[in-house]
Amino acid sequence: MNDPINYLPFWLTMPNKFPSDIPKFEGKPGEDPSNHIMTYHLWCASNSILDDSIRLRLFQRTLIGLAAKWYIELPRASFYNFSQLANSFLTHFQLLVIYDNGTELLTSLKQSTSTYISDHIHEWRCKMQLVKVFIPDQILAEWFAKSLLPKITKDVAKAEVVTEEKVIS
Repeated sequence: MNDPINYLPFWLTMPNKFPSDIPKFEGKPGEDPSNHIMTYHLWCASNSILDDSIRLRLFQRTLIGLAAKWYIELPRASFYNFSQLANSFLTHFQLLVIYDNGTELLTSLKQSTSTYISDHIHEWRCKMQLVKVFIPDQILAEWFAKSLLPKITKDVAKAEVVTEEKVIS
């Protein structure tokens, strides 16, 4: 197993036993990584785990599923303190939360058989302006293509477009 922690000789030894109620994070959409970090800090404080090196080494025990996979794939010996690891964790998993916030306006939009394509494009653009987070163009293109009728989506998929404007044209 890869170990992303860069151990320093002066660190305290890890305790043998910890309470079993340590918070868990899987990395599924809808889970808030900021909330996990806050909960982890509170858990550590309530269990008198105040040393940063112990918090750093213990954090991996809070990760399961996709989050554990992310941790294992981190570069070897790249973290000296918990703050560095927490920032990397938040940067990676916050991306999923950003796409969940407000984007349902776009992901839930579907063209009906009674809607002209020009009206659907207009509605898409109006709803897109309501979303206040940056979404890469390739993802917008995918979402827009999925919002179209299956017959149109099939034609768009054949064209191998990568931007929203190309899908619309």
